[in-house]
Amino acid sequence: MRMRKFLAVALSVAMVFSMAACGKKDDTKNPGEGENITATVAPTAPAEDESGDKAEGGVITPEFAAGTAGEKLWNEFHETMKANPETAPIDMANKLVTNPVIQFMAGGMEVEPGFLAGFSEEISGFEKGAQYGPMMGSIAFAGYIFELADGADVNAFIENLKAKADPRWNICVAADYTQVGAYENTVYFLMYPAEMDNASPEGGEGAGEAVEATVIYPDVEMGSWGEMLWEAFETNMNDNPAATAVDAAFMLSMHESIPEEAMFGSAEIMPGLLAGFNNYEVTGFKSGAMFGPMMGSVAFIGYVFELEEGADVNAFMTNLTDNADPRWNICVEADQTVVGAYNNMVFFLMCPNSAQSE
Repeated sequence: MRMRKFLAVALSVAMVFSMAACGKKDDTKNPGEGENITATVAPTAPAEDESGDKAEGGVITPEFAAGTAGEKLWNEFHETMKANPETAPIDMANKLVTNPVIQFMAGGMEVEPGFLAGFSEEISGFEKGAQYGPMMGSIAFAGYIFELADGADVNAFIENLKAKADPRWNICVAADYTQVGAYENTVYFLMYPAEMDNASPEGGEGAGEAVEATVIYPDVEMGSWGEMLWEAFETNMNDNPAATAVDAAFMLSMHESIPEEAMFGSAEIMPGLLAGFNNYEVTGFKSGAMFGPMMGSVAFIGYVFELEEGADVNAFMTNLTDNADPRWNICVEADQTVVGAYNNMVFFLMCPNSAQSE
């Protein structure tokens, strides 16, 4: 594997699953407060068992609206378990993160009983478990697969998950939906944000409606390094409308135009003084990430900023342009400054005209 890929991936892994990315919440919150379970039952609603859960042939089906991300992920879980009931939790987790409704950089990892992201108290009572969700960034998504011992009380375990689930475990964001189900002794858990339904081309409110993106194209020299990276950013946003600033920055740090010997990476950032600006604090964005060289004197600095819906994107871009300093690194000077936007995602770059010139 090339060195720059190794460093970029190592940086991503160091952030390990964004579910704790913004810090621990206030423990005074009541367990399960804010839990929201959609009211529409799956199209083929099974009969209720004695406990009131919907069960059929050892299956407890969560409630969800038809065509949503929640339905698609549950259906993949159910169909996979039906075809192979011996599927291990980690294998299921790794399969679910490849579902097309997940449009952020995601992965799976095994977990053990204890404090788990997404819950207000310790979770125990399972033999094997796996977590699936975003590798970095602030996304209100927490997914788990738990395998219980044969003969365990599945309904009691599910009720315990619901009671301890905390949609605001990540204090930066909150999940809108909590869904819990089971296939025999394998329990499925999911909390996720409503925007995943809107991003799904086949499901959710407004399904099938074409939404044209608002793109502000930068003034950039044709064939330059800046143009190549901007086009990669725009293509990525077209293909992954739900991509976060961290996702986009990571993708750009791995772009094919970056020389083999360059050691590039990406990292999440907060508002404040940022490299590349002349005594100017960059604020007004809700999330952001930088991408560029990990070391050395290279006239390259890139950012992706996510603004709040309805924010004045043009004003934000003007402030970046007016305060950008191509000589922020006194050893070298950037040849071009590239600023553009895709909806509320702002792309900023200062770099040489050519990747070879660095």
